[in-house]
Amino acid sequence: MSAPETTGPKAGTPVQLGDQDWMAWLQQHGRTAALAAGTVVVVAAAAWLYVSSSARKESFASQALTQARASAESGNLPLAASDLNRLTDRFGGTNAADEAVILLSQIRLIQGQRDAAVQSLQQFVRGAHADYVKASAYALLGGGLEDQGKLREAGTAYREASRAARLDFLKAQYLIDAGRTLAASGDTAGARAAYGEVLQKYGELQQAFEARVRMAEIGGEVLPPPKPKREGTTPG
Repeated sequence: MSAPETTGPKAGTPVQLGDQDWMAWLQQHGRTAALAAGTVVVVAAAAWLYVSSSARKESFASQALTQARASAESGNLPLAASDLNRLTDRFGGTNAADEAVILLSQIRLIQGQRDAAVQSLQQFVRGAHADYVKASAYALLGGGLEDQGKLREAGTAYREASRAARLDFLKAQYLIDAGRTLAASGDTAGARAAYGEVLQKYGELQQAFEARVRMAEIGGEVLPPPKPKREGTTPG
């Protein structure tokens, strides 16, 4: 006896809905579809508003930073400091606000406000910032701590500046500063380590000459300068 014929779709065959089928589905699930579509529109609109708002905020912060820099360059440091304080309060989290913290700290150090500059920079470096900004902040912090007579802490800050810096000559210079302040604090081992790192990693740079002189002054091992590379030769 043969199996009865079936009129439904075979297994694995895609089901095609006609206009009437879609109308029936929409009548049953129309509210769900509308809510889903509305959610997509709301999320897209929120994302656009966020990006647009962030761009405007960054633009306004950049304009305020330019104005504050102009005041500083003209010699009106009190006005520049006031503008920078206002900028960081209103536009915190922007790239311009990060740069404003650096400039404001420079102004405070110039004006002899070491404690305020150091406290602000110590708080600033605890946050997440671009490497080049953090390098500048740690370098300024090292200078402020050095002015306060906290030489060992200054050496640590200069080392952190070297780690964060992107350019080799800055890395080497901050290591020189670290070695200098550590040696002055009595930490000759730390100073030798800093100078040694300059000689090992940046021996071809100009800072290596100073590192050799200072290393010899504290009785450390002075590595010979690297041999100059021959032009037109390729490594074997």
